[in-house]
Amino acid sequence: MDKVNTLPNLFIVGAAKSGTTSLHNYLNQHPDVFMCTPKEPHFLINNEIGKDRIPIGICSENEYLDLFLEGRGEKYRGESSVMYLMFPEIVIPKINQQFGEECKIIIMIRNPIERAYSGFQHVKRYNVKEDCTDFKSAWSVSEERYFSNPEMTPASRYKELGLYHKQVKSYLDGVKNVHIIIYDDYQNYFQDEMNKVFDFLKIETVAINSEKKHMVGGWQWENKRIKNLMMKKNPIKSALKFLIPFKGIRKSIRQDIQNRNTSEVAIISDKDKVMLKEFYKADIKKLSELINRDLNYWTK
Repeated sequence: MDKVNTLPNLFIVGAAKSGTTSLHNYLNQHPDVFMCTPKEPHFLINNEIGKDRIPIGICSENEYLDLFLEGRGEKYRGESSVMYLMFPEIVIPKINQQFGEECKIIIMIRNPIERAYSGFQHVKRYNVKEDCTDFKSAWSVSEERYFSNPEMTPASRYKELGLYHKQVKSYLDGVKNVHIIIYDDYQNYFQDEMNKVFDFLKIETVAINSEKKHMVGGWQWENKRIKNLMMKKNPIKSALKFLIPFKGIRKSIRQDIQNRNTSEVAIISDKDKVMLKEFYKADIKKLSELINRDLNYWTK
């Protein structure tokens, strides 16, 4: 078997909460593309940032490379670890040296004001380490907390994740093939944006079935104990898996528990929105100049 034809050569590197899950799944519909499962192995950073920060991430090289064996016959074998965007100094040398300079990089960026609030709600929903109940509190401690707690996920760095200019510039300077997608365009002109991705990858344009939605947010747990029960490994979940071996039935039970113990997320407050606009304004201006696209409307 030709090892080169089983290595990953397509990376969606972020940003988190910017449409990467749907793009990952939609690209998987193309006959020339294989996107791995899990979507976010985060292998290229896990050992450097700390193995406990992304517990479901992959740390073994053999285990990582095995993810792409099924795609040996495809032109592209890809993954979508969204924290890669924030760690270009770790990721870029590894991609260039281990997988080759012809690898394709896709960056999706979303209004950082929206991204920060959505990111907080996502981490609060799925990560038991997020114990702040309101956005302002989590925002104010995000950096200090991350560096003082070796188990805190990088997804909790709500401020830093939206400072795109330096991150994007590092990829544009350090990688040969980079394609940038603005989340607003992806939402409003979906097939046009997909066609641009196909052009970037030099593969045939195909129609994408976008009816199935991926990573639908907008909800939150009402009870912390229920959240911990659902999110953590525990004897109850292990017993349920043994007693009910059918994955579909377990999924239905989980969905029922979720429906009974969650509520709709409130929209971001006007005060917090003003704070975020002021924080990101200068970086958005620099990003606009870097990619030659006026994104200053994000702070209007």
